[in-house]
Amino acid sequence: MSERLGRLKAIGRAWPQLLTMVAFMVAISLRFPLWFIMLSALVNGTVLTCLTRCFTSRRARAGGDPFLGVIVIGSGLASIALPLKWWVMERQLKLAPGVLLHMAGHTEATSNPALAWSSVLTQWSSCSMFLVIVAVWALGNGRAE
Repeated sequence: MSERLGRLKAIGRAWPQLLTMVAFMVAISLRFPLWFIMLSALVNGTVLTCLTRCFTSRRARAGGDPFLGVIVIGSGLASIALPLKWWVMERQLKLAPGVLLHMAGHTEATSNPALAWSSVLTQWSSCSMFLVIVAVWALGNGRAE
């Protein structure tokens, strides 16, 4: 019984990161294409499987490296904020979800197309980097002794 309680405590210490992963999935499902949503679900599912396996085998410390956990939360919040910002803008302009992911002429200065493309690239790169950070966090938990 104490072994099971210990595993639950270890998983419970990772709840902020897990909640960030769930909120990320909700945010990207509002506007990203299905292939990216499926890729994100695959990465997050693999991370959850890895963490569960690590916690049940008692190889991992409770929550792993706290600094890396903070990085997961911080990058997740940034990756959640950007899609939500553009989702609100799409709603205000009465556009279909995700249209501003593909258009270069956002509300930024249209005289400078580099600025418009930078917001598109920022959205994609922020979300992609979050997936990489989550994977590194899970690997770090698996290697912690």
